[in-house]
Amino acid sequence: MFAFAVSAQNISGYWQGVLHVSKTDSLTVGMMVNMDDDTLRIVMDSPDQYYMDIATDESKWEDSTLSWKVKEIEASFSGRLSADGHSITGTFKQGSKLELTFERGHERKVIRRPQTPQPPYPYSEEEIRIKDKDNRYSLINGTLTMPVQTPKALIILISGSGWQDRDESLMGHKPFLLLADHLTRQGYAVFRYDDFPRAVFAKSTTFDFADGVTLILDSLTHRTDLRGVSMGLLGHSEGSMVAEIVAARDQRISFVITLGGVAQKTTDVLLYQLRVINETDSTLTPEEIDNSVKLSDQLYQALLKAKNEKEAAKVLNQKWETICRRLTPEEQERYGFTPQRKAAAIQQLVSPWFYTFIHFDPKPYIKKMQCPVMAIGGEKDLQVDVLANNSLFAQYLKKNPHHRFVSIQGANHLLQPCESGSPNEYGEIEETMKQEVLDLITGWLEEILN
Repeated sequence: MFAFAVSAQNISGYWQGVLHVSKTDSLTVGMMVNMDDDTLRIVMDSPDQYYMDIATDESKWEDSTLSWKVKEIEASFSGRLSADGHSITGTFKQGSKLELTFERGHERKVIRRPQTPQPPYPYSEEEIRIKDKDNRYSLINGTLTMPVQTPKALIILISGSGWQDRDESLMGHKPFLLLADHLTRQGYAVFRYDDFPRAVFAKSTTFDFADGVTLILDSLTHRTDLRGVSMGLLGHSEGSMVAEIVAARDQRISFVITLGGVAQKTTDVLLYQLRVINETDSTLTPEEIDNSVKLSDQLYQALLKAKNEKEAAKVLNQKWETICRRLTPEEQERYGFTPQRKAAAIQQLVSPWFYTFIHFDPKPYIKKMQCPVMAIGGEKDLQVDVLANNSLFAQYLKKNPHHRFVSIQGANHLLQPCESGSPNEYGEIEETMKQEVLDLITGWLEEILN
């Protein structure tokens, strides 16, 4: 009778636990469980990372055991309810296996994102699916927002590095949803899209992403409601590099907007990031920061000299061993050159995307661009140096009175108002993007399109 009572117990409510990832690192995990008759709904939270309401797949509650999967992040959990009904203890899997105990009674974190648009919208939304060039599967899945009147222009939003959804969701922020809403309300058609399916994305490079934008252009230009409408690109971070490639080779592009845009060689961008982000870490000395940058540069230079990815793995393996012989065990740990990290680090460096990324030089593409360009960056951007990159944009682009190169005071890489510019602040800041940036974009568009 007791076993039956526990099994029948309703476990609806908020549960929270802590994953002990390592001896020094932990991560809070939450789950909101809703049981309604025979229906079980579970969403996950990672409040420390500001990711909330992550939908679960294949959730199941049977014989006092709760299990679920999140296919998108390849995570799963299975655990058993305690006799008193106050905790669920089991195993969390995501690559490795970790013990995890969820307990009742915690208050769910509330994340405020006041700029996130909410329906109903004064414009139409349409789901668009575009197949790959061989017509085998849906490569591009996105949303086209259309104003009621004839669009002033069509703008394609291109996200930054790493797999991104169409809203460029990050730590509860949805900057591309905000941009699409703002621009469409101002009379522009906007297309935003998820990155390639993950299996395809894992093998893709910046040039493949540019080919994807060309597919979008080819598809949308066939629509009667966009016939004769000017087309432009808005790229954030690596998305600016994609926009540069497309605009350099496609005369259909009437304008380009970059946010945190890249004009430097990518090695310079990566070393800048490493230095200035490390400088926000009070536990590192100036000497340690210098050493970290020098060691990373040695790996990058070895990678640049390799003729192909296969040779790169061999060269990097040799360079890693050389560096390790010069470091004490304590220094290896301090700078991340441990034997345990070697295989994963080299695999990442020789991946198709990174190998292509580090060899990419924006200069020849920017020089071929014929259209007006607006480059906007944050004065406190610790991922892309706005002054250095805006200076190179101005140097490389053909003269045009409509070019604009803007540094937003007190803004970070996401163009949020910030204190230090550190990526650690992104989730803490409620504002998704400074209104000044949104107004600058629409003001410039009005100037160049009239």
